[in-house]
Amino acid sequence: MLTLLEVEQEGAYANLALKQAFSRYCLSEVDKRFTSEIVYGSLRMQAAVDHILTGLLNLPLAKLSPPIRYILRLSLYQLLYMERIPQAAVVHQGVELAKRYGHTGTVSLTNGVLRAFLRQDRTALLPDESDPLAYVNVTLSYPKWLAGYLLDRWPTDDVIGFCRYLNQYQGLDARANTLRISRADLLRKLADIGMAVRPGAYAPESLLVEEGGAHLPRLLTQGEFLIQGQASQLAAHALSPAPGSRVIDLCAAPGGKTTHLAQLMRDQGEILAVDLHPHRLRLLEENAERLGISIITTMAADGRELPAKWHGYADYLLLDAPCSGLGVLGRRADARWRKQPSDIAEMAALSFELLSAAAAYVKPGGYLCYTTCTVTEEENTGNIRRFLAARRDFCPAPMNNLAELLPDERDKQAALEGSLQLLPHRHGVEGFYFSLLKKLTISQENITI
Repeated sequence: MLTLLEVEQEGAYANLALKQAFSRYCLSEVDKRFTSEIVYGSLRMQAAVDHILTGLLNLPLAKLSPPIRYILRLSLYQLLYMERIPQAAVVHQGVELAKRYGHTGTVSLTNGVLRAFLRQDRTALLPDESDPLAYVNVTLSYPKWLAGYLLDRWPTDDVIGFCRYLNQYQGLDARANTLRISRADLLRKLADIGMAVRPGAYAPESLLVEEGGAHLPRLLTQGEFLIQGQASQLAAHALSPAPGSRVIDLCAAPGGKTTHLAQLMRDQGEILAVDLHPHRLRLLEENAERLGISIITTMAADGRELPAKWHGYADYLLLDAPCSGLGVLGRRADARWRKQPSDIAEMAALSFELLSAAAAYVKPGGYLCYTTCTVTEEENTGNIRRFLAARRDFCPAPMNNLAELLPDERDKQAALEGSLQLLPHRHGVEGFYFSLLKKLTISQENITI
């Protein structure tokens, strides 16, 4: 409950606030998992929980003191979505917390509201799919503006599938560091110590940790793998830099994609990792050292304004552009409530500025890979169309190595045409966009494409 108060009142990120809470208390791994599920779940499903609470209260929810409001949210979340917990235990714990953080009146209110909920016919408490906007906004618990944005652009079934997928825990994604160990050997090693792991989707280095995450902090220090999303791992394969080449990663920190590029290059060549934030570059440097990678040089700079010495430098350039992040809302329970409608246009404009600047850093004949972790046309295909309309010296390029990793023929064809959108509910990974562009030589520019 205190973690939720930090999120609401101090603007803390839920994952960081929870990590700090765990450092203050000695909890078993089972208790940590249980606590995480309740905290993240109550944040993720806050719209649904608040909708029900509003119907049970005789006063506005906002009128309650923050501690009592969150006690009710935590308790109702458990009653709604965690059926394995005895209802009497949930009510008892909610009342005990109300005694600690409230007074006689709020104790009575907490007890009354939770017991009133248990008497409700739950089939009519939340909107159903007959009203898609209310269903996505309330029942699936997404901001109303986002529900409307998606429903205006996608078929209803796709919107519901997308939102449902991001509400589910999908396990923890990791990438085997094949400079030190094969994925097969890593899978066996992790299984031998009791972790439930299996190969991940698409990328040959990918694995999914389903249980046993308590071992990860210790194992990460060995440098045999890195935590990285499954779709994110495809960015390096989309660009596929050759060993010995010169690469720029323009928005590099904290280094998941940068170190993967080095891995595919067999730690041969040069990678300039650029990021605006020095403290995030330090994370990249730590990751590279732990993974045993030596070819990365970091530079704190605005990717839109690199010095002239880097113009025409890169054989390959990766721009994992700042974006609205709608494709990875499942990773952070509180992320959906931090997003604003203006984010899409603002991020589209910023990423286009970076894309336009990146063009200068690629040498003729080189490749530029543009990626985002979002699903909006404005930030993805819209930016690429706008860029190609302004730049005769670039053209779409086939992502041959990425195409080989995709089982669906339509996805293969899209990758070969230079532009691919992955959607969580269709592909079982984060929502990610990839586009590969080739910078033409002067002789190629004179050829009609």
